[in-house]
Amino acid sequence: MSLHLLLKSLLRRKVITVLLLVQLAMTLALLANSLLLANQTRHKLNEPTGLDLQHTLEVQLKPTTPKLRNYPLLGDLLERQMAAVRNLPGVLSVSYTNQGPVRQGGTNGNLFDANDEDRTNISNIPYYFVSPDFFETLSLKLIEGQLPQKQLGADANAPSPMVLTRSLAAKLFPGKSAIGMQTNRAPVAAVVEDFFGQSSGTNEVYNAIQVAPLFSVDWGYTLLVKTGDNSTEQVRQLLPDLLRKVDANIEIFYVRSLEEQHHRLYRNEFGLATLLSVLSGLMLLVAMVSSYSNAHFHALKQRQEIGIKRALGASKQLILLELLSENWLTTLLGAVLGAVVGVLLNHALATVISLDALNWWLPVICSLVLLVCVTFATWYPARIATAVSPATATKTL
Repeated sequence: MSLHLLLKSLLRRKVITVLLLVQLAMTLALLANSLLLANQTRHKLNEPTGLDLQHTLEVQLKPTTPKLRNYPLLGDLLERQMAAVRNLPGVLSVSYTNQGPVRQGGTNGNLFDANDEDRTNISNIPYYFVSPDFFETLSLKLIEGQLPQKQLGADANAPSPMVLTRSLAAKLFPGKSAIGMQTNRAPVAAVVEDFFGQSSGTNEVYNAIQVAPLFSVDWGYTLLVKTGDNSTEQVRQLLPDLLRKVDANIEIFYVRSLEEQHHRLYRNEFGLATLLSVLSGLMLLVAMVSSYSNAHFHALKQRQEIGIKRALGASKQLILLELLSENWLTTLLGAVLGAVVGVLLNHALATVISLDALNWWLPVICSLVLLVCVTFATWYPARIATAVSPATATKTL
């Protein structure tokens, strides 16, 4: 079977062939990127966060009166709220923080070794100002040093010592202990296990924590609540009314588990992956219908030619293989074009969402899927064409 003859046959139907190639290319590009995005989102959702997502609740709230948003009345409000929450059945620990973990962005800044700024300056590090029980609430394992046990007052001159996550400490002070080392903000008192901070940060597990009072919360603050295994939902239902009883001058934005927060973090990627998957499925269905119509129409036009070949001794299997080969060649050309379109689509999507580069094996897998679907769609019309007897096909000659 000659490749030259197959190409010549395709060129006889230029418009139909070009349209089919474009359709196959777009189908492969959508399919490859939807698989990539779905796999990436699934991988991110299954990555360890270093946190007990199911049994940790996050309450986002803000005082409605200006005085309560500033120290010292804010400090009194926080103490009253945390005392009330601690007394709830099923609550193991509670802490305040200026921002919660497992989010896209927030209060960030740069951090560096005070003795080596040029080499160690890291930007976009989340800063947490927390109460001492923050580490217990998030079940953060102490790696080295000693966790600060009390917060400094508003009139203290010395900055609160800093607690770093393990990966951040290793980046700032490679090959040596970070304990007692001076950063541009405060000395390091302890190093804790990594936990997921912000997806938009320099690194998801780079976090800097200071046990310190919240001086101003114009944008609100967060209460983190650790619950027992079977009491999370019960505590969640009780929290809003309890906090309003402590002080009615607050606005509660939401109460959700860190697990819900984790899923919300990637909902855009998940939604887009679902949309692309649906579009890919529809495009694949349309490509199969187009391949079927093209094969059926082409088989009807070649009815006499097939009859002559059969009369000259060509077997049904050879005719069937020839018809299928044209569709296989079309699919192969469409797959090559689709790989190029897929890379371009990947770059376009990467400007909107966080998306990895297209792997070489995804277009290969999608090409095989296209090949199987096109073969399935064109087998029946090709099989019908080979069933025509030579006498019937050539009787009009």
